[in-house]
Amino acid sequence: MKKSFFINLVCSIVFVFIMKIAYAGTEYRCAVRLIFDSDSTGSVANYVLGLQIKNPTGRDINGVSLIYKDKDKNITGNAFLDCSLNSAGIKPGSYGECLKTLQRVDGAYINSFGVEKWTEIVNNQLKGLNSVQYCEVLGFSY
Repeated sequence: MKKSFFINLVCSIVFVFIMKIAYAGTEYRCAVRLIFDSDSTGSVANYVLGLQIKNPTGRDINGVSLIYKDKDKNITGNAFLDCSLNSAGIKPGSYGECLKTLQRVDGAYINSFGVEKWTEIVNNQLKGLNSVQYCEVLGFSY
């Protein structure tokens, strides 16, 4: 009985260790998208970092911790992406999208600076965030 418990414990630890090696630290292509919306102040520009992942684990994945990099693979930032926006998370063996709004430029800028300046701000932010090309997964939230 004790021997069986010990063998199961060791196998479980080895399995978890292998899963962490295989999936944490993995680099994927990712990008920032500009998504327009509106609120009570007017137009809103959301810069959303998205990553498509496959869940290789036995539990639902609710989030992904990662660092994002430019085309030369220099680190430009880090984020925690939410994988449960449209559901209860990514089911085991399934694929799903994880998202994080990195920046938001709302209509208050239009009221303060005018449409021309708002457009300049939106385009400048997009230029900077378009440098994001790769995401390195650090870990998952279950």
